[in-house]
Amino acid sequence: MMRRTDRFFANSGSGIPKIIGILNLTDDSFSDGGAYRTVEDAVAHAEEMLSSGADAIDIGAESTRPGAAAQPVQTEIERLVPVIRALRERKPDCVICVDTRKAAVAEAVFDAGADVINDVSGLQFDPDMAQVIAKYDAGLVLMHMRGTPETMQNEENLLYQDLIGEINSFFEKQIDLAVGAGIRRDRITLDPGVGFAKTVTANWQLVRDAEQFRKHGLPLYYGISRKSFLGRENKPCERDFATAGVLAYLTEKKVEFVRVHEPGAAEDAMRAFAAAMNGGYVK
Repeated sequence: MMRRTDRFFANSGSGIPKIIGILNLTDDSFSDGGAYRTVEDAVAHAEEMLSSGADAIDIGAESTRPGAAAQPVQTEIERLVPVIRALRERKPDCVICVDTRKAAVAEAVFDAGADVINDVSGLQFDPDMAQVIAKYDAGLVLMHMRGTPETMQNEENLLYQDLIGEINSFFEKQIDLAVGAGIRRDRITLDPGVGFAKTVTANWQLVRDAEQFRKHGLPLYYGISRKSFLGRENKPCERDFATAGVLAYLTEKKVEFVRVHEPGAAEDAMRAFAAAMNGGYVK
């Protein structure tokens, strides 16, 4: 049987990006903080997302919204491990991705049954992270960010001479670091970090120019769901139509992974776009 991690990175052949459902176990996430306080509620929501079209679940226990403070390692572990164990028991084939910057948290969640780490710091925050991912032969979402969630929107972190070029240079350096630590290159996907140390204009450039990150020969991963660049005047839950519009564009760009709050709506939007582009035919 194909390993879950291999299945995650394999080409789905569906004609649309793979859908990663967001499960926040935090009290202060920008969209749904505090919504899933119990293990049962969290697992039920994960199951709902899987049944509505998610290919994997991304679980986070530390908010990375602008200005958010870091959580202690033990707090993350205490939030994450019971949910991962329960979800793994209920859905043994489910691919579980965990959003964390900390190597000790990564080790704990791998032992509980996680498959992939989504490191928003791009291996910058914890020098031991790459070695832990390699030890478990796991997958990595390598994201670009300057600073930390607390400081990433400070003026100095928003200034770029060459946005795409600087992100590509970052990717090149961090891919070398990851592979040098023993992470398999075919288990890395690149996230340009929409909303992380970027202005609104920069965020739209990252969407428009997605193909500029193809030079590394790795799949692309975009997290744009409900983010404020889509419409600051709206509540996050009111940005789903705008999210769908960008997801359609990313489908045209052949992005491999999209991270979303509403997998069913995301799948509908991307399949409708693909059908329109292909005369009604979607695999």
